[in-house]
Amino acid sequence: MTEGLEIEEVKTSDREEIESLSEGIWDGWDYIPEVFDRWVKDGGFICVKKEGKIIGLAKHTWHSDEILWLEGLRVHPDHQGEGYGRKMIEAQMDFIRGSDHSAARFLTSGTKESVRKVAEDLGFELKKEYDYLKLDEEELEEIGLPKKEEVERVEKETKYRDVSDLVRSSAEIEDYEGLYIEGWTAYDIDDDLIKDRVEKGNCYSVRVEDEIEALMFTYVNEIYESMNVPFISGPKDEMKELLNFGIKEALTSGCRTFRVMTGSEKAVEAALDVGFKFSDHGSSVVYEKRVSVKKENKHEK
Repeated sequence: MTEGLEIEEVKTSDREEIESLSEGIWDGWDYIPEVFDRWVKDGGFICVKKEGKIIGLAKHTWHSDEILWLEGLRVHPDHQGEGYGRKMIEAQMDFIRGSDHSAARFLTSGTKESVRKVAEDLGFELKKEYDYLKLDEEELEEIGLPKKEEVERVEKETKYRDVSDLVRSSAEIEDYEGLYIEGWTAYDIDDDLIKDRVEKGNCYSVRVEDEIEALMFTYVNEIYESMNVPFISGPKDEMKELLNFGIKEALTSGCRTFRVMTGSEKAVEAALDVGFKFSDHGSSVVYEKRVSVKKENKHEK
């Protein structure tokens, strides 16, 4: 299998070949073509070639001095099950193997049993499994706009210190394992992230006597025209208010889907109560491996 095998950085000239590979991924809804230029510029975007033809690709990005994020693992449908995904992950791990202690992480669909097996074989451990719920376009339209009294207490949150205090003291931060799921990437929840999302207008709250009772972060994925909730916290009824508000925002902004990834059983119950259903993906899982990292490699592209 290794004869004629090469692993190298993706180049701008590889776009057409990678777009062709991408057509067979996620039923033609792969996001790789949309991020191709940015990933080439950022670096850490690698491919595996056999006899000069690209048959797999992957991306690695430093989230911090401690965390290397692995994403974008793809293998051409004609070559899946032949071990090339393992080769790509091994190449990414070689990049950071050294003397300092750090971690590599990645997120995948809970239905990807082959990925689970490779991860476990390579020493990754399950860090957290998140329920994945969604409303598609037809379901959103069927639910329709919520009644005024169902969302009237929801407001855009502007006080990031108040938000940070609530997040850090919430049960949900433990339910989420301290991670903020945005798209298919998991970030550590810290003050910088909270401040950035609040300043961008991506946080909504329900306040009682000027104290935050519940809050919800949202963002719109323009590639998939979807409204998403990367973190939600608070009592169940207030979570339902926030999710109903999200339904309103999704409908009025023309989003095709509304998605929630959560580690909180209470949030799952709230989502189901307002009409969400479990995604065909079932769940999303974050894997982590503690590794040794060379200091001089920490910010290499």
